[in-house]
Amino acid sequence: MKTAHALLTKYSEWLEDTIVILDPCINPDGRDRYVNFYNQVKSTPFDTQPFTREHREGWHNGRTNHYIFDLNRDWAWLTQVESQQRIKQYNQWLPHIHVDFHEQGINSPYYFAPAAEPYHEMISSFQKSFQKVIGKNHAKYFDKEGWFYFTKQRFDLLYPSYGDTYPTYLGGIGMTYEQAGGGRAGLGIENNENITLTLKDRIEHHYTTGISTVEIATLNKSLLNKNYQRYYENEGLKYKNFVMDGNQDKLNALSTLLANHEIKSYQLNNNTSVKGYNYEKQQNTTIDFSKNALVVPTNQPKGKMVQILLEPQTKLNDSLTYDITSWSLPYAYGLNTVATNSSLPVSPYSLKPTKQTEFILVQDETKKQLNYGHALPYNSFIDGKFLAALLKEKIGVRFNTVPIKNSGVSWDRGSLFILKGDNKKQPDYLAKLAELASQFSRKLVPIETGFSSEGPDLGAAELELISPPRIALLRSDRTSSYNYGEVWHFFEQALGYPIIQVDENRLTSALEHIDQLILPSGYYSKWNSENSQDNALMKWIKNGGKIIALSGALNRFADTNNFKLKKKEDKDLDTTEIPYGDQSRNEISLITTGSVFKAALDKSHPLTFGLDNYYSLKLNETAYEFLENGNNAFTLGTKSKAIAGFIGFKAIENQSKSLLFGEEPIGRGKVVYFVDNVLFRGFWYTGKIAFTNALFFL
Repeated sequence: MKTAHALLTKYSEWLEDTIVILDPCINPDGRDRYVNFYNQVKSTPFDTQPFTREHREGWHNGRTNHYIFDLNRDWAWLTQVESQQRIKQYNQWLPHIHVDFHEQGINSPYYFAPAAEPYHEMISSFQKSFQKVIGKNHAKYFDKEGWFYFTKQRFDLLYPSYGDTYPTYLGGIGMTYEQAGGGRAGLGIENNENITLTLKDRIEHHYTTGISTVEIATLNKSLLNKNYQRYYENEGLKYKNFVMDGNQDKLNALSTLLANHEIKSYQLNNNTSVKGYNYEKQQNTTIDFSKNALVVPTNQPKGKMVQILLEPQTKLNDSLTYDITSWSLPYAYGLNTVATNSSLPVSPYSLKPTKQTEFILVQDETKKQLNYGHALPYNSFIDGKFLAALLKEKIGVRFNTVPIKNSGVSWDRGSLFILKGDNKKQPDYLAKLAELASQFSRKLVPIETGFSSEGPDLGAAELELISPPRIALLRSDRTSSYNYGEVWHFFEQALGYPIIQVDENRLTSALEHIDQLILPSGYYSKWNSENSQDNALMKWIKNGGKIIALSGALNRFADTNNFKLKKKEDKDLDTTEIPYGDQSRNEISLITTGSVFKAALDKSHPLTFGLDNYYSLKLNETAYEFLENGNNAFTLGTKSKAIAGFIGFKAIENQSKSLLFGEEPIGRGKVVYFVDNVLFRGFWYTGKIAFTNALFFL
């Protein structure tokens, strides 16, 4: 408000040829949540001691939106409604300069541009140099007041889904400004130097850099216009086209995401051989692509953004980064991809339903009795959503655990069978089936008989009936709030299936009402047989319950007497000859900053249904041994290596011959282990398929 007032009064002449857009609604849910919390608990006058209640907001807190997503990580993926609406407005303006005002810990001073390394190679020399121009202008005002600040550290320009990088990759000068404070600070707080940081201080610092930014933009408007236009000449791009093929639903989903960024997609006009960099082989090859394969060219206004989102590897000039170093969407969607410099025969891409046998559900009373049932292959997340919708309507669904041939069609494992014999209690199930098939654009195949020409018949044990599960999500103070939100959002906004949220202190009484329990990543204590809650959980599992553990939650089960999960011993780093000043940098040999590995799949295991391949986004270096008395569905082999992103040489040694996703049977129940977070920030498409499989097929 102070900035807006100053621009309309004291600096109104700047507005004659400079447009200033203020977005006060970056996170309305989080803002209201924090204000309500603070007003409920603050003292009068406010208390500056850091340990007091008004400086200890629990989760979920003001930093995140309703589903506990950090909206400043969602600019590229657009999983949240706030991001989806903001990007529509952003694309109408495409500003020359974009500032993302933030706050950091109370013991850091103020951060402004220029950013730290690494910079993505698509960032122009002008964008780098003008960050310095802006930073020096800010420094002039901060120096005058004696305010502390730092630049060129911590906050880099690489990961494309931030409020500084995303605008930068569209030609702007994108920057993060970080003020000490955040949710802890309230109206005032003492930091570790016994300095009282007040809300008034924080406002004044952000106001100063905001006004300074508008000033420097106004003084350099011609230079900004000229270089902004030059950015869109798309010089120095490595590839002309990215060609992708795979399941139609996956292609549609990726094309839709790109369209929301106003990036154009095309399709091949005919079957074409394409020479270029093969993502699967990690080398240059020639691949035959079918007609209608997805083609995304870099010869379009946002060509540089295309390369950043789709390139096989991101070039790193520094491995110490603020976020992940790999996000390539062809890996996330599990598509066969070639990056090429060839010109290709294409036409505009059009969304198409999956290529399945055309069939309209028969409504005629005399004819429908001839159908034994209906079926469809299971190949995508849309198929999983369709399955979830069927189960919510209590429509009986089976899946085959082995390949079969029936009604003239070969059915791979995991195909869905909606049979008349399972739905006799619902005489109108065909009408609801037709409605859902239309809603999800599924084209069902009529099943004429239970007699299979190859493999088991439809009444055999190899066709398992899916019981609609009652699924709970555990909430604990030790749970990762971000991962909790990712699971919560997945059920309510992606899958469309009910989830029961349960606090840890109410779990024992909730067990009789649930079939599955999801443990988000977190810092849990080891499983303890002397703990009454753990005893109740173990009894529940043995009686048929299922736990799905994500990422850090595996520590609760590893190396305990009750479970066979074994953590691989971490490699040690010899620091005896490393200078003290270099030790922190050398520690990166033990970690990963978001790397991609190609998994080996046991295609007979239900966790792999619908997946031709899987690229796992590894967010931490923790590794586990193969399960000795379980099923290792997704694994890394002896010679596995990262195909994208950074992982230290010590950390990569530990990934050799390790578990990714697997299942351990316990009595009549089981524990499903996901070593990597398949729902990370909601954008890893194939991860959603694997997670859906764990819910419905195990």
